[in-house]
Amino acid sequence: MLSADATSQRADQIFRTGPETLVAASSGIIAGHISHFAKEVLSSSPPGPDGFPVEWKATGEVDEPRTLKGTPRPAPIHFSRLERSFVSAAPTPAPRWAQQYGELSATGDVVLFYSSPDDQTPSDIFPSAAGEQDLAALVKDIVSFQSVAEPKKQIDGWLAYLNSSRSGEASRVALRSLVQLSVEWGQIDPVMRKLLSSPDVPRDTRDYAFAFVAFQITHDVWQKEVGAALELLCSAFQAQKDANSQVRNLDGLLLVLDFTSKEPLQDSRRPLRHRIETCLKSWASSGVAAQASLEEYKRLQQRYKLQ
Repeated sequence: MLSADATSQRADQIFRTGPETLVAASSGIIAGHISHFAKEVLSSSPPGPDGFPVEWKATGEVDEPRTLKGTPRPAPIHFSRLERSFVSAAPTPAPRWAQQYGELSATGDVVLFYSSPDDQTPSDIFPSAAGEQDLAALVKDIVSFQSVAEPKKQIDGWLAYLNSSRSGEASRVALRSLVQLSVEWGQIDPVMRKLLSSPDVPRDTRDYAFAFVAFQITHDVWQKEVGAALELLCSAFQAQKDANSQVRNLDGLLLVLDFTSKEPLQDSRRPLRHRIETCLKSWASSGVAAQASLEEYKRLQQRYKLQ
């Protein structure tokens, strides 16, 4: 079981940081197709000729670099990256959001991030492929929005991007960016309703959006409109018929329950707790709750002494 600190750190990595964080911190970003690719195995398991790679160094070049941010750099650009198998005991050096992009390959693309304009070696290196794995295209979009100087125009751009996005990672980037820009609940509410209710939105994106709102509630975002934000979560939860999403949404409501139960108890949070209790009670008696969800609800009743 994760400690409270580990759970908090994991939530921060999911709901506060992503590729947009690295893009903002980088002075230069280059993308391109990998050439002259090679892998040098550093350790195997078991050791010897019959083992499989556990740790290796991937090297290559970018012969035709595309500048996504900063000033162009002369070709060819050389790079190397330490990679590890999932069975390695050593922690992966990549941030949580980057782990979905996998390993560098001879047939793929690469995105190189530079901390300083004077750096000759990239500080971060990640693969890029197609579809959901197209990090280069996502970074290009992020750079275009972050380059807008006026916050209001940035917010308008991110809202439109979120409304039209077909990529789960793009939606997550937009949500985090909007909160960083202090978007008001009234501005994000229409798009959030679409994310939580539209059958065209992938389930993972829908579940992330639900948990994202719950997380922001627990960090006092949208303080003046927190009731409206929680009301949307309750409405979406009560209408949810997918068993897996019900369990995940319960986890989101659990975040808020924890928030309302922390000592010393704050009177300002009592309406939130009361709304969740009413929401869960109505949902449990509605007939749409899956068995696994009901069992989890019973545990919550006992733990939080819910009415």
